[in-house]
Amino acid sequence: MSAFRNLEPLIASNIRNIQRPSAVKVLSLHSPAMDVLTDFTRLIPLMLEQNTFIDDAREMMISTHTKYFLVIDTHESFRGVISRDDLAVEKVMKVMRQSRLRRNELTVEQVMTPGSRLRAIDFGEFQLANIGDMLARMKKYGEQYVLVVETQNASIRGIVSAHGIARRMHAPIAISERAASFSDIYKTLAG
Repeated sequence: MSAFRNLEPLIASNIRNIQRPSAVKVLSLHSPAMDVLTDFTRLIPLMLEQNTFIDDAREMMISTHTKYFLVIDTHESFRGVISRDDLAVEKVMKVMRQSRLRRNELTVEQVMTPGSRLRAIDFGEFQLANIGDMLARMKKYGEQYVLVVETQNASIRGIVSAHGIARRMHAPIAISERAASFSDIYKTLAG
């Protein structure tokens, strides 16, 4: 006996309309950066242990429909970020050559971006920023992600991703190609 109800399926052939939210907040470069923060006080962060094999990490990204995970050690301390970009063939091949390991032997720790190479912004400063400020900073440093931290308790409050901004603004954003100026970013979004 199942604890779940049997829900009768309908055929969608007669359905023509798609409902949308009545009050959509349209974002612009001048919108508060808080509007694009993945806030870990509201959402549980996706995390992987650093000893996870990279093929398992890739499968977890696919099954959870995410582009990154925070990486932790066995004591659940932050170690870095693993993204789909870190799992790209070129980077994996480079690590394989350097480590002399086979692909199925590589772990997240060996290909992730370590915390020591990630730039962060203090939550107090972040609260005063707008989306344009964050994009300009991401372009300047060629970053796909910016950690938002609370320095008083040495913790990660959240993360802002270029992908998340692009999704929320319904506009393509190319961070890896460094813009010559903020006007290049503006032209891309306003264009």
